[in-house]
Amino acid sequence: MTWAKSTAAAIWPALAAIMLVSCAGPQSAGTREYDGASRLRVAAAAEASGQTDVALSMYASAAAAEPGQADVQARFAAALIRNGSLAQAEQVLSRAIERRRDDPALLVQLGRLRLRSGAAAQALEIFERVLAAAPRDVGALDGHGVALDLLGRHAEAERSHRAAFALAPNGVGVANNLAMSLLLVGRSEEAAAILEPLARLPMAPPRVITNLAIARAASGDSDGARSLLDGDGKSGGIDTVVQALSGGATPGRS
Repeated sequence: MTWAKSTAAAIWPALAAIMLVSCAGPQSAGTREYDGASRLRVAAAAEASGQTDVALSMYASAAAAEPGQADVQARFAAALIRNGSLAQAEQVLSRAIERRRDDPALLVQLGRLRLRSGAAAQALEIFERVLAAAPRDVGALDGHGVALDLLGRHAEAERSHRAAFALAPNGVGVANNLAMSLLLVGRSEEAAAILEPLARLPMAPPRVITNLAIARAASGDSDGARSLLDGDGKSGGIDTVVQALSGGATPGRS
């Protein structure tokens, strides 16, 4: 795959830089910052190209090297949550929050962890704690909306989702979650209008394609829905998904 090759080409120079720095003897503060930033860049590139094990290894290395850096710990925890390693994410966040109790990046990841664990009410409390101090925190607004949706409080959820979307109009995850919030209350055409431009992005996440297919089917465009999923062999279940949605099931959130 051409994109994978180009990603690998981008990874190797950064990885080589890390290896050179690690062999350079005593490090200045500036060198350590460069080393840490390089590790995170390699981790993000590896995760984007599907090399999850490499990404987690690099995030873990960066987190171990900088235990007092809340943003590094938060990024490691976020990667673990995306990978489904919830128990390890809990451990990382617990240690980090002991050092930085009120750090918003750590608390947002803790809220997302609670969402993944099915504890929407606890997540809501955490996101509200962040928003009380930082009302324009996009991650907290987005998570706040998801938690409210899961609790069935959709009108309030929409306000949080729209506030997050206004602050981060190019955020794929934020837009996807707004669309799903609308879809949950039967506003499928509005949801599709938000998802259509996301689905046209060069590296559109699979969940966006699937959610757009659901929105199209819920709007009565079954052929359009199947056209999105035929290549993945998933089109046969689209009607079942729409029926489940009408019964309160939740499509893929970010």
